[in-house]
Amino acid sequence: MTDTLIRWLLLGMLVLFFVVRAYHHRRAVKEGGAIEYREPNRRAIQAMRLVVGLGWLAAMAAYFFAPRFVAWADFALPEPVRWAGLAVGYANLPLLWWIEATLGKNFNTTLHIREGHTLVSDGPYQWVRHPMYTSLYILVVAIFLTSANWLVGVPGIASLTIILLNRVRREEAVMLERFGEQYRAYMQRTGRFLPRWKGART
Repeated sequence: MTDTLIRWLLLGMLVLFFVVRAYHHRRAVKEGGAIEYREPNRRAIQAMRLVVGLGWLAAMAAYFFAPRFVAWADFALPEPVRWAGLAVGYANLPLLWWIEATLGKNFNTTLHIREGHTLVSDGPYQWVRHPMYTSLYILVVAIFLTSANWLVGVPGIASLTIILLNRVRREEAVMLERFGEQYRAYMQRTGRFLPRWKGART
């Protein structure tokens, strides 16, 4: 009974996550100008993400609706840890909303420059340059802990790590190209993924 409840609460969390993403993406498309994509080999990367994403979604679907097919990937985790993962995941949703709402028309899931693109440095961006990645990491770790299933948890963490390794420096280079010294000064006073402590370099 408890496992079933946790499973359905996790599904609810994921549904809310996609609702938040869809709302802000639609808002950005409606309010923003023309987009110049700056991600090399964008179509190939999108195709790869689609394949990986579909595989992960298939594992998720099995976990929620036919759990016996992925039960082999379950691992023992204390129930309080699973509930803690669920609590952290739900608590992360308002943070994600705040981050994406702050980006406004600049929001996109692909590296880009938009017509009328602005340097966002308020909201969570006054302390952290990439708070969305931090929020997404919280989400995938929460999924891992809540599901207590390797097949459901590990692909999300691995995929996000690969994206960060390939994108963050490129993204900052694009921002430096666009905003120059304004962005360089912004880098000096903010952390990359967490608020910057006095004396820290990033």
